[in-house]
Amino acid sequence: AAIFKQTCVMCHGANGKGLAALKTPDFTDAKWQASQKDKDLTDAIKNGRKGTAMQPFAGKLQDDEIQALVHYIRAFDSSKKK
Repeated sequence: AAIFKQTCVMCHGANGKGLAALKTPDFTDAKWQASQKDKDLTDAIKNGRKGTAMQPFAGKLQDDEIQALVHYIRAFDSSKKK
């Protein structure tokens, strides 16, 4: 949570719903979650996404921190909430 707050909230929002103005994904959307493999999320965090504002974090975050972010992003999945 601390890494997400420090590096991701400004673009993805504290609630993980993304920011429409930046066209960032809604991490709470079950369809979006289902469309993304952990490998895809890891790659996006490490290498960024071309054509988007998503910057690479390789060299800024350790591999274990990136994996912690992937798990944290998965926790936003609305289909897993009861």
